[in-house]
Amino acid sequence: MALKDKTLAKTEDCRGQKCPYPNLMAKKGMKAAEEGDVVEFLVDYEPAVRESLPTLCDAGGWECEVEEDPSGTYWHFYIKK
Repeated sequence: MALKDKTLAKTEDCRGQKCPYPNLMAKKGMKAAEEGDVVEFLVDYEPAVRESLPTLCDAGGWECEVEEDPSGTYWHFYIKK
């Protein structure tokens, strides 16, 4: 089952934020999450979606998935702790 189809513990809106803020928000959000929680981050800064957030997930040992919003203006970035 895709992470987007699981029950979300929380959604964090990172739109309008450039690095390092999406990463900082993701770190803080995942620190507060419980093991097994899926947290959604709304991100409109492409370098964060393509590079820094996946690297953060690798370092944290977290599963992640990304999906572009139908509007084409931002992404849904899902992280499972």
